[in-house]
Amino acid sequence: MKVLLTTPTYPPFNSGLGNAVRRHALGLVRHGFEVVVATGGSARTTEMMDGVRVERFAVTGADYLRNPIRGDVESYRSFLRTERYDTIVLEAWQTWSTDIPLQISGELKARKFLYSHCLSTNSWLSYIPVRSLAFYILWRPYWWTLRKKIASLDAMIFLADGGSDDRFDDLGIARKVGVPIHVIPNSCDTAALATPSDTRTQIISVGSYTPAKGFDYVIAAYARSRAKNVIPLALFGQEHTAFTNVLRAQAQDLGVTPDMVSFNSGVAGEALLAKYAQSRLFLSGSHTECQPLVLLDAMATGTPFVARSTGCIANMPGGDAAISVNEAAEAIDRLLEDDAAWAQYQTDGLRAAEQTYNYERNSAHLAAVLSEDLERARRLP
Repeated sequence: MKVLLTTPTYPPFNSGLGNAVRRHALGLVRHGFEVVVATGGSARTTEMMDGVRVERFAVTGADYLRNPIRGDVESYRSFLRTERYDTIVLEAWQTWSTDIPLQISGELKARKFLYSHCLSTNSWLSYIPVRSLAFYILWRPYWWTLRKKIASLDAMIFLADGGSDDRFDDLGIARKVGVPIHVIPNSCDTAALATPSDTRTQIISVGSYTPAKGFDYVIAAYARSRAKNVIPLALFGQEHTAFTNVLRAQAQDLGVTPDMVSFNSGVAGEALLAKYAQSRLFLSGSHTECQPLVLLDAMATGTPFVARSTGCIANMPGGDAAISVNEAAEAIDRLLEDDAAWAQYQTDGLRAAEQTYNYERNSAHLAAVLSEDLERARRLP
């Protein structure tokens, strides 16, 4: 069976979506599929990576007024029209790699799935109210055509069966349209399962040095908790930005001593997972998420989490979802002082990592969903 996965980013570029798609691709290869990935790049290239053919296109943007689709669009359209696949899996909304195939959906003979990594057309970020209003208005045309887009699909895959905010608004439309729905969550990094530790001497947070990822929320919660200046807080981002200096100033203003908070960059892979395993708690302050991989890595390393409630985090085992900074600080105190509660969250997280978010299990599930759908389609007159 030949499958095309489309995604705006893919390794070696490090992004949550790209890393998740890579796990999908490698899992399908292991189950005997021929897998091609169409993704972004600085130029039109073809390469083989771990048994996956990766086709890169110099295209950016989305079907969106503020950042329209640009670049070598015709090359991508031609590729979609001329290559033959049994199934195309469009990974994520609101990106050129999905929007262009949807524009020519009627010309594509393959079965068409959309793997939703959540929707953000209706999201409201309180820390940037004016920009949020602008984003909301500019995404209206996309939202108004979403029902038609979903109706053109043969099936959809979701990371969970619901969430606490607007990130799962597409799930509600899919149910109304009646398109077949499957739930296949993200998977843990298999390397993380080998790293749980009994020596945990810090609190960790992983994201990027941008306001959206909420390191400021993490520092504020830490500063209001009894962990302040008792247990070190270690922040890890891909690279430093001007926002790093804002965070340093915030920590100083809140009375966090310099030796009790560290701002780290460039740590990834097994080295970063080892940092998780050395941590008593994982904190996340991201303003908007769906089912973040960083929390799955926390579960897999036996590290209970406290996270701002967004997406489906409130339904994820292994930690607490907090609405406010005060709630987050209270959760930090409880998990640091109640060993039984901490141990139960660790057990729940490890069990979920081994079962619900298990890479082998979810790869087999995805392979079965695609195979069974194609078999049913071929039996139709």
